[in-house]
Amino acid sequence: MLTIQKLFSTPTLLLAIAATVLFTACSDDSPVAPDDGELRTETYTYAFNEGQALGDNETAYRGEHVRNLSAELIIEEREDGNANVTVRLSNTADGETYPVHAHDSADPNTTPNGTPYDETPNGDVFAGGIDGNGGTASSTNETSISYDELINSYDGFLVVHDPLQDLSTVDLTTYLVLGVFGQSLSAGDSSLRSESFTYGFNEGQLLDNPDTAYDGDGDGDHARNLTAELMIEERGDGNANVTVSLMNTIDGTDYAVHAHDMADPSETPNGTPYNELPNGDVFAGMISGNGGTATLTNETEMSYSDLLEEYEAFLVVHDPTQELSTVDLTTYLVLGIFAESLDEAEPNLRSATFMYDFNEGQLLDDSDTAYEGDHQRNLAATIELNEQIDGTTEFMVTLTNTVDGETYAVHSHDAADPNETPNGTPYDETPNGDVFAGGVEGTGGEAMGSNMSPMSFNQLTREYDGFFVVHDPLQEISTVDLTTYLILGVTAR
Repeated sequence: MLTIQKLFSTPTLLLAIAATVLFTACSDDSPVAPDDGELRTETYTYAFNEGQALGDNETAYRGEHVRNLSAELIIEEREDGNANVTVRLSNTADGETYPVHAHDSADPNTTPNGTPYDETPNGDVFAGGIDGNGGTASSTNETSISYDELINSYDGFLVVHDPLQDLSTVDLTTYLVLGVFGQSLSAGDSSLRSESFTYGFNEGQLLDNPDTAYDGDGDGDHARNLTAELMIEERGDGNANVTVSLMNTIDGTDYAVHAHDMADPSETPNGTPYNELPNGDVFAGMISGNGGTATLTNETEMSYSDLLEEYEAFLVVHDPTQELSTVDLTTYLVLGIFAESLDEAEPNLRSATFMYDFNEGQLLDDSDTAYEGDHQRNLAATIELNEQIDGTTEFMVTLTNTVDGETYAVHSHDAADPNETPNGTPYDETPNGDVFAGGVEGTGGEAMGSNMSPMSFNQLTREYDGFFVVHDPLQEISTVDLTTYLILGVTAR
């Protein structure tokens, strides 16, 4: 709890308050009695307490009241020279009674709790309850104090207490309005705090150990461009919302995202430095991927300060493409310290090379399928697959000993049931352009062609069934006569 004792513990702040009150009381702009005898009125406005009265966010209101309440102080001269004091509150809560007090300024060295005011309000000026009605409500006190004294001499504070929590005369964070009596208070910037933290993909950088990086060779198959953002936002009651945003998600896939409390590994079942059971009070939920950025928010009952300064945990984004594990770090897409950014690291992208010799019928172990034609039989081919950070794959084909000026049709044909294809081929005659289907221009030596496949590295090397064919440019292309194929092999094998 932030008390006046803590707040006003330095001479600088005491002098600032004293100067504020003194300036208010002694300003050259203070009203003077008019010559024409008209009764005088002064109105002062007070914005919600965002800590602006003292220039300190730590003194701002913390509670559940809506932060649009404001106050108006009206001092009206009566015929007898004394004054009426009216306080008008706007945006009140219906059915709640607001304690509104004028507290006389005092020497903090002489008050019980070190406050620069008397904790007992001055009922002669204003001390009463204003009944909220969902809108504007007011109350008037007919004082026995002269208008001139209230305007020019009275030193005090105007306080509107929060009706939704226990009344305190020392905890400024319970004050909806806090200002100097007889001095308007402008609106302050929102005192509600927020902070964001970014997390790169798990490349083992948290523990500086590549063995803990997400394992693309494991059971999972996720692109390495997923990143996360953790935002902690203070609510009006001092507690915080925790929001996790995931970027570059897979559409239609649910991501388990957890805060795991740190723990002594000698005391956990599997020696983990965290509790395997996630802390749902902080964050434990499923974020539905949409092909882009997906977000989920948890309204916690923990204070903003505790989450940022006290809470110790790991933030984990589990891989939705494989079975969830709470012990295998290589299945974690994101692994970082809660409320501590994690820089992106060099991605562990994979490459693989596959070699293909000239078609002598060896694939089917049948010499009748060997090449027949006029092309030299020293042509060979290489497929190189390069994993991309977005999960796609660069598919590169290199041909050696090509004929200069000739264009080689190079195709990947999906495997198929020969009972279902038009000509009984064990593959679709139409090549798969998502894998590779293009022309490679002969140079008299080495020639290359490439395609950016939307398929993942794992899909191409583990799941895809197809035939890799280099057609003879010196004769009419055929998709059924294997003896016209310079190269015939299994794609990416």
